[in-house]
Amino acid sequence: MKEKSLAQYLHPQIKHLEDELHDKQVQLNFLMRITQAINANMSQKDLFEMYTQFLHLDLGVNRLAILFKEPSGWRCHKSLDYSPKEVNELTQILVKKYKEFSKLGEQSPELLKPFQLVIPVFHKKDPLAYVLVGNIKQAEDAYDRFKFMISITNVVAVAIENKRLFSRFVEQETYKKELELAQKVQQMLIPSELPDTPDVAISAIYRPHSDIGGDYFDYCELDDGKLIVCLADVSGKGISAAILMANFQATMRSAVKIYTKLDDLVQHINTTLVGITKSERIVTFFILKFDPVKRKIRYVNAGHNPPIYLNGNEIVHLNKGCTILGAVEHLEHIDVGTISIGDGESLIVLYTDGLTDLRDANGAYFDEKKLQDFAEIHKAISVVDFNHQLLQAMETFKGKRAYPDDIAVVTCKIKARS
Repeated sequence: MKEKSLAQYLHPQIKHLEDELHDKQVQLNFLMRITQAINANMSQKDLFEMYTQFLHLDLGVNRLAILFKEPSGWRCHKSLDYSPKEVNELTQILVKKYKEFSKLGEQSPELLKPFQLVIPVFHKKDPLAYVLVGNIKQAEDAYDRFKFMISITNVVAVAIENKRLFSRFVEQETYKKELELAQKVQQMLIPSELPDTPDVAISAIYRPHSDIGGDYFDYCELDDGKLIVCLADVSGKGISAAILMANFQATMRSAVKIYTKLDDLVQHINTTLVGITKSERIVTFFILKFDPVKRKIRYVNAGHNPPIYLNGNEIVHLNKGCTILGAVEHLEHIDVGTISIGDGESLIVLYTDGLTDLRDANGAYFDEKKLQDFAEIHKAISVVDFNHQLLQAMETFKGKRAYPDDIAVVTCKIKARS
């Protein structure tokens, strides 16, 4: 009797886990198919159709409008159970009022009342697309579905925009023009301004080895006040590296808004990267999240050069994390490092291996020890002055020798609590 009762109790839980596993597998399968389609240069029309069918058949979306910004203006590329008549008026409302994922209700503007959700896609501060979702089939895992819906919408929209930008110019220009375009795309990915707040200041050095480098760094200020800083080294050079960086940025920027835990975030980025490259390209990656209230840093190092952390006389090499990204579909173990900063000032120096590959006239390397010694001597100055003097030291060290690889350095100073 007791065994029967236990089985009856466990059955719905097992059924729930099976359903959850099935849903995750469906989502992963679609992610693989859509990234393969993007990599295979599937047409914009077919990508929108593929995306629409997935939302409708697998995520239970029965009303949909996909608004995409074209050079000539906003256009509704695809819709379900809805015929937008006032696209310009509709997009004016969206651009003005909706900067992030939002639920709609009775207080929403009249043109948006047929829908339940707004999913915006931005490139930096510019709106790229809006997806309006309504008449959603009720499900117990609605929250997880919403998260995946946001993520895949960002990936598809940004990938379409990047491919459209590339294809338009690639078809018209020579290889030199292709390189110039890729340079512009890469420059768009690298932040032109870095934060200097009462809590933290950031400065960067970026020296691509060729016309288009494979190093990428970024930061994101989250709504809860936390700060994300990351640095990556993408394998390869040229246009393919720039395209991969664009997809990597799109994935990372959408994921940081969904995944609060760094291990979940890194796992998602890795899965997406494998789907895009089929494990033919790898990325070393470092990401940290700074909480200015708790004065704590959490980080993951995915096969990257360990950044140097200095706090008073304490020196730590930030090496906890996992293997490189893009090599295997699932990362078996991700170790999230944690550092409590305290009230004093701290310095973190992130860098790519192009820095430690620098050699002088005698063949000696500008190795990790030299960088650590430099950081200890100059840790009290501003991050801008730190990088200025580091760049001078690099130039003096290498002499007339060319840079052997791309070099990126991101210097972060956590300011003392006032």
